[in-house]
Amino acid sequence: MLIRELRQERSLSQEQLAQTTGLSLRTIQRVEAGHRVGYASLRALAATFEINVDLLERELYAMNTTEDEFIEKPLWARFILGLPSLAQLNTSGLIRHELSLVVYALFAYAASYVVPRVETDYWGLTTVDLLHFSAFSALFVAYIASITPRLRNKFNSNVSTKHEKSI
Repeated sequence: MLIRELRQERSLSQEQLAQTTGLSLRTIQRVEAGHRVGYASLRALAATFEINVDLLERELYAMNTTEDEFIEKPLWARFILGLPSLAQLNTSGLIRHELSLVVYALFAYAASYVVPRVETDYWGLTTVDLLHFSAFSALFVAYIASITPRLRNKFNSNVSTKHEKSI
């Protein structure tokens, strides 16, 4: 847990932290075990570690619960960030991927004016319909690739990064 990590970074024992904060040893043990403690105790811990008390409360109680998973990272964002083809790419790779999809969409759309309209075995669609669908699909995936870096920045910040910013 966060308090244990902060305490160990400063080479403090639980007893020393209790004495420094003015809290009981049992309170320190409870907060390190993930149990809720009062706001006054959180204020004492936040003051000792020089962290914003609201940030500390959020990190302790909200980030590790399944309910917060839905609040902090919606299902659609978890789906997009979990796509294997996009998860492996860094920002420049995503930009190249997006650009290639847009170029393909333009090519497919332009090709729809050149190819003859022939009915296919796919639900009675014509070749032109399939090219339009292909172009639309490529643009949709390009859009997903374009928002992925912003989703990563918004939802994938970890506890230690927020903790370092607050100190």
